[in-house]
Amino acid sequence: MTQDTAAWLGEQIDAHDPDMTDDPEAAFRLAEACAAFGGATAQAFGMTLPEAFDGRDELKQRAVAALKRWLPRLDPEGRERMKKLIGEYRLVATQ
Repeated sequence: MTQDTAAWLGEQIDAHDPDMTDDPEAAFRLAEACAAFGGATAQAFGMTLPEAFDGRDELKQRAVAALKRWLPRLDPEGRERMKKLIGEYRLVATQ
């Protein structure tokens, strides 16, 4: 993966941050990206990621941090949907 691709992924994380958009669908795209960065067979913003690439852990940490900021902003239906997605992708909090 090129440095340009990693930079683009970082830009996508920033664009999906709740401070940058009011669209709650951004939270679900972030959850999918978190799964992809963690090695799941999910896509990160429409991109299939290679098994390993430089910066993967940093990108995952950034995406998880943005996702955590989304959680209190989701309505009850969105929180239920997110719980299902988190279970499906087996996402867990990281320190």
